[in-house]
Amino acid sequence: MKKILFFIAVLFGFNAVAQNTKKVQGPEAKNYKYWEHKKVPTIITLNSFEKLDLKGPEFKNLKIWERKLSDNKIVLARNSKIRKVTGPKAKNYKPWQN
Repeated sequence: MKKILFFIAVLFGFNAVAQNTKKVQGPEAKNYKYWEHKKVPTIITLNSFEKLDLKGPEFKNLKIWERKLSDNKIVLARNSKIRKVTGPKAKNYKPWQN
């Protein structure tokens, strides 16, 4: 009985995933121009742990639940600008020199 219920749940799960209507198909996908559509930049907020000055066995034996979260939050944002540089300038592009 449990196997039958599991099988039915898996079938309903696959059916729910298969009904995604956001995919573009056919001529619309072939002629799709990604640069004409605005994309919302992805923002990720991370919490980090406080930096500890422990070394050796003290740091090794420290449990993860004994560490404290820091008050600082790290925010990562993806730049969605498209570079319009082509040719040798694009080949020699160094993103760290912006």
